[in-house]
This record gives sequence, C-alpha cells and structure tokens, in this order.
Amino acid sequence: MKKILLVVILLSVAVSLSGCAKKKTVEAPPSQTAPTPVPTRPVEETINERPYVSLNITSDNHWLTLEIKNIKKGVTAIEYELTYFADFEGNRIERGVSTGGKPIDLSGQTEFSKKLLLGSASCTTGTCKYKYDEGVNEGMLVLTLIGDSGREKYESAFRIQKGNEAKEGLSTGDGVFALVSSVLPLKSSYLTISSVGILVQLPEGVMAKSVPYGVFPSVSGKGTISFKTSLTGVSLYTLSGKTWQKLETTLTDGKATADFSNTSLFILGQ
Repeated sequence: MKKILLVVILLSVAVSLSGCAKKKTVEAPPSQTAPTPVPTRPVEETINERPYVSLNITSDNHWLTLEIKNIKKGVTAIEYELTYFADFEGNRIERGVSTGGKPIDLSGQTEFSKKLLLGSASCTTGTCKYKYDEGVNEGMLVLTLIGDSGREKYESAFRIQKGNEAKEGLSTGDGVFALVSSVLPLKSSYLTISSVGILVQLPEGVMAKSVPYGVFPSVSGKGTISFKTSLTGVSLYTLSGKTWQKLETTLTDGKATADFSNTSLFILGQ
C-alpha cells in the first residue's frame, strides 16, 4: 500500500512540474525586435527651440529659484523633478522636489518661475516652519515640456560651490565646462548648470557646438572659462547684455579657453 501511495505521489509531482513547465513556456514573451531609436537632433539644429533654464541659489543655500524662459508655442504644460544629495546623520541621502507627475498648466505663458525649498516645511494657519537640508552641493534637474508635439525631456546636472572653489574651477562635474576665477567673494554660493537653451539667438552664421552653461548668480569680475572639445575652428561666446560677444579663444590639448569679465552664460560656437 505504501509503495502504491508513493508511486501516486511521484506521478502527481511529475504532472505538477510538467504543468509548471508548460505554463512558463506559454507565458514567456515571444522574441521581439527592439524598436528603432529616434535619432537625437544635434544641438546646432535645436538650440533656438530649447527653453532657457536658470537655477539661482540664495546666499544661505536654502532655496533655489527655477526660471524657465523662451518656452516655445505649442507647449501647454511642464513637469519638473529636482533631486539632490544632502547630509543626514552622517550619511548622504537623496532628496528632491517635483511636480509629482502632475503637469503645471502654463495657460499660454512662455515663462515660468518657482521658488524651491531645499528641505521640508510644516505650514499651519499661514505660518510655516522650515527644516533645511544641509550639505547640498550637487543634483539633477529634469524638465519635461508637454504640448502639441508630445513630450520633450531635458536633463541637467548641477553643482553648488563657494567662491573660494572658483580658484580650482566651478563646474557641473561633467568634465566639459569649467570657470576659474580668483576674485569671487570667498563665501558666496554659485550654482553651475547647463541652461539647456539660450535667451538670445547666436550671431548670424554661428552654430552652437555645445550646450550652453550658466553660472548663477552672474559672476562679477574676471576669470577664464574652458570647454573640452576635439573640434577646430571654434570659438567661445558669452552673452553680454542682449548680445553675444565672441571671446578670444585658444585651442590647446583638447580644450577651448578664453578670458571673460562680468557675465554668466557661455557656449561653444563655430
């Protein structure tokens, strides 16, 4: 009897395993060909269509002011997500602020501004208590434009540094752009980020060969900027007021360098 029972159990297990194998085979997705990626248009073709983004930091490092300008026609809403790293109980943790996946209706406006808290707030009866994040010095801004042509997504890394660090170089940390100056206020905060687009069109006949970079607030004083590049025949440009100024550019060791004075937005052009 025990032998018969054992045989029945083994047969049941075999059938069960066979059923599982068949089920797994049926549920396995058929092989699919990966979709053909849509080619990314080069920056020289899109520079005038891109929004201009600035990210200003307050002197106490507690607030950022996000400004988006030159939002093209047809864009009806935006989403943003700003993530950053902060110090917490001896560790580095990721924090952030965003629209929470809920698009902000632009109501026909071509500009947008929002003050963003680096921390948390508890608000009751019109009074808010703030808890500020400490040690914030780097992060990422993701901006999504929503409109007639679908969704356009832009990502920009940023770094927050003090004026004394400008002696070694202010940068986003991507190894492409750097600003060096020895005359900035030592304790002032500066935020470096790609501005995605530009406020004013480049001079006629000049094509963008890099994304633009901005240092906010605007640098008061002299210094040197550099762009990593393998191109020849290129020059650095800076926005001076409402016009682009061509800087005297030197190309050596895979870098384009130039001196500047009292400005904050730069781009490599040809």
